[in-house]
Amino acid sequence: MKKFFGMIPTASIVLAIVTVMFAVWGVYQNKLYKDACEIFDSAARLEADALTPAQAAAHDGQLVCLKGKLSLQNAPKDPMTGFTLPDALVLVRKTEMYQYSLSGDEVVTGFYEDQQANIVGKNDESYENPVFPEGGYSLMLLADVSVGPVKLADDFVYTFTNGYPYLEDTEGFVEAAPDQSFENAYGLTLRDGCYVSGDPENPKLGDLRIRYEYIPLSAYPDALFFFGRLSGGVLGKDGDTNNAFMTDGCDTFEQVREKIPGSRKQDAAGLNLIVALAAAAAVIVFVAVTVRNRKRGAGK
Repeated sequence: MKKFFGMIPTASIVLAIVTVMFAVWGVYQNKLYKDACEIFDSAARLEADALTPAQAAAHDGQLVCLKGKLSLQNAPKDPMTGFTLPDALVLVRKTEMYQYSLSGDEVVTGFYEDQQANIVGKNDESYENPVFPEGGYSLMLLADVSVGPVKLADDFVYTFTNGYPYLEDTEGFVEAAPDQSFENAYGLTLRDGCYVSGDPENPKLGDLRIRYEYIPLSAYPDALFFFGRLSGGVLGKDGDTNNAFMTDGCDTFEQVREKIPGSRKQDAAGLNLIVALAAAAAVIVFVAVTVRNRKRGAGK
């Protein structure tokens, strides 16, 4: 018990240090929040529905918060097959090739999206894998997207993918239904919703299997807000402050102001709460140590 009480002054000091650290970090987060609000307030607020090309050009070089609905100027088209969808905001091609691979100690064959390494199996048997055709790997393609007379940079379009360029976990993607109109440069045929080469029932090394998924433009029927710097008719990242974002679920610019810098605001609020709790704990420990020492002094 004596050892425990002996540790209390040290704990009080540690808590005080932690409190100071969180307080400094909270001040920093509050400053970031204030700066983010000032940057947002300095931007021109534009509604695409009422914006002419000449008016957009007048804001060239400026920070802009643009409200409007998405429109496709050019849908993405796969250069490998020519496949395209007029409603595709983002189109992903997944290419698999029939190859050798290892399953435990056994050499097996199957369709794999990545290039498999050559294998030296049992009894020094060599298994050499074919090479993916040039430009044949899985690929993400973005549409040319505009909001009114303003073109969006690819960075904005890419945000709709949640930053994940692969099919396995892409939330918001839907399966595309290929049709017969494609560039048959790889001996492809349409079978069971896939473009395939060779006989899919009896595949051979190097045979391809291609599928598509996409994010439909129709999934975003409402107006969105885009913040960035307008340059040459294109809205993109701001090189000075590195501010750029897209958000939905807002009706007014004031709501956007709260929502976008809001992450900073929430961070600052959370840190302020932690500082308050840590400070309270430090005070309680300090008071407990002081009272205990006085009692011990009075008892002597």
